[in-house]
Amino acid sequence: MVPGHPRALLRMLSPRRNRDHGYAASIAGELYGGSVRDDPTLARAMLRATTRMIATRGYGYQLLATVGWTSLPPLPLVRQLTLILAGDDDPIIPVINARIMHRFIPGSELTIYRGGHLDLITEAGHLAVSYLHMHRVCESDGNVSESPRIRASSQLNRA
Repeated sequence: MVPGHPRALLRMLSPRRNRDHGYAASIAGELYGGSVRDDPTLARAMLRATTRMIATRGYGYQLLATVGWTSLPPLPLVRQLTLILAGDDDPIIPVINARIMHRFIPGSELTIYRGGHLDLITEAGHLAVSYLHMHRVCESDGNVSESPRIRASSQLNRA
């Protein structure tokens, strides 16, 4: 897989972002991109809720996993319907990784959203509505019906 932006990866090397709320908020935009890049108050609130003390050994294992682990070999074996979501402003995991996964997972669906690494959390409601509008057809009476692609996927799942 393709590594993230070098500056973001350098920021991840220091456990300080997990120990110092002020520091974590100050680098959040550069590290996570998307809505936290544009709204520092969102970054501060989000990171205060999720930033906590971590064990040094656990942190080391997390960093080691990012260097030497890959999921590419088993991806062609995935048979479940797979939705791959990727933000177009994610300094940690570039969009090219989602494109590679999409190419390797048979029948997968790739959705690239406007946002960064944390936007699936910070913008969950907006992204869910956008996704549903993109993949479902709203009827005139306000009911939502499945698009042909979703119907076909459901039928494949039952087979």
